[in-house]
Amino acid sequence: MSPTRTADVLVVGGGIIGLVTAWRAAQAGLATTVVDPDPGGGAARVAAGMLAAVTELHHGEQTLLGLNLASARRYPDFAAELSDRTGQDLGYRRCGTLAVALDADDRAHLRELHALHERSGLDSQWLTGRECRRLEPMLAPGVRGGLRVDGDHQIDPRRLASALLTACERAGVTL
Repeated sequence: MSPTRTADVLVVGGGIIGLVTAWRAAQAGLATTVVDPDPGGGAARVAAGMLAAVTELHHGEQTLLGLNLASARRYPDFAAELSDRTGQDLGYRRCGTLAVALDADDRAHLRELHALHERSGLDSQWLTGRECRRLEPMLAPGVRGGLRVDGDHQIDPRRLASALLTACERAGVTL
């Protein structure tokens, strides 16, 4: 009879959130196992990597906004720690977001979003189509306007998943 392996923490799913959870649990001294047929795969291979607490705000989510903004403020330190621990470049950038309107419906939606930002005390800037094209010259001539949010950032999810796998392995996580 083979010995039974036990874990203090069992993480089901080895995507970004699962790997972060496993890494942090292992750092806290807990025996941690991740169960996933392809850790670091799945959505991490196709996600855009947007970290856009302001741009992705929707009506009715004002309560969630506080948590999203707090998380966004903490993310640069998290990314720096993970990069330092693994020696891997995560492709993290503080570059902001430019959401553009291609037609009248898009423009109306972005105007409503901008008004929600203003009511919520968030920093975003309405731009004309010409101003959008000045920032991104390859945009189509028909762009009708846009919303610029300088506080948003992004990360390369494939690099992030790779670094998290390395961090988990180094912390003793069983994959």
